[in-house]
Amino acid sequence: MNYTSQLIYLQQEFDIWMLYFFAYGFVGWIWESCYVSWQKHKWVNSGFLNGPIIPVYGFSMTAVLAVVQPFAHNLILLYLLSALVVTVIEYVTGWGMEKLFHARWWDYSKVPLNLNGRVALPISAFWGLGVVFIVKVIHPFVARFVTHLDMRYGMFAVLVLLALFMFDVGFTLANALAFGAATKRIGDAIADKKKEIADRIADHPIAERGEEWLDDYRASKKNTKLPRLNYVQRRLLKSFPNLTFHDTDTAAKDVEALVNLLREKAKNK
Repeated sequence: MNYTSQLIYLQQEFDIWMLYFFAYGFVGWIWESCYVSWQKHKWVNSGFLNGPIIPVYGFSMTAVLAVVQPFAHNLILLYLLSALVVTVIEYVTGWGMEKLFHARWWDYSKVPLNLNGRVALPISAFWGLGVVFIVKVIHPFVARFVTHLDMRYGMFAVLVLLALFMFDVGFTLANALAFGAATKRIGDAIADKKKEIADRIADHPIAERGEEWLDDYRASKKNTKLPRLNYVQRRLLKSFPNLTFHDTDTAAKDVEALVNLLREKAKNK
């Protein structure tokens, strides 16, 4: 094989693996969006990015396909290696996102046999079964689609998808970094409001007063100087049901409730 043939071969391999990444990132987005939408009883564009892709699924499946191909006919090895690879990627991704954004985007703390709330044995067992199903049932269809796309559009399809993906990553990261500071201010304001009400009505504990803190904001005529979250930041609040913040003790659902209230009041002015 001469140098030119080697380059062509490497380019084709690169194209195929990148298309697998985007295909399985899309499949993961469909799964996550349907699951979160079922939980919230309305459609939710799930995932960290704005586009229809969840990178951790793309990375996980391409890594699994690369690692387990020699063992694809051994169901036990396929299952164990799939569960291991996905668990490692999930743990590293969760740890990295926590450090970067000062928030925990998913939490398995209440699941038995968990490790720091980022991964858990029952979840890993589920991922193992899911990957075996994908490799045996779904992958042949995905492989045919990817091969067709590569033969028809080649590097052009990869470059277009990669450009859109990188733009989405940069745009989302910029908003997510500001998201942490904004939710801290909102969360701290809610905590102060709850304490103020608890002090004011000492004989009625705040736990028994329901959403009185929110009613207080609703009745207030003052123009609060709290930050307004943009569409991307509001979507992040909705997309992660188990989101917890490191910089404030206020629950994400309370932050979302106040954000929606302030937005509604701004519209009605």
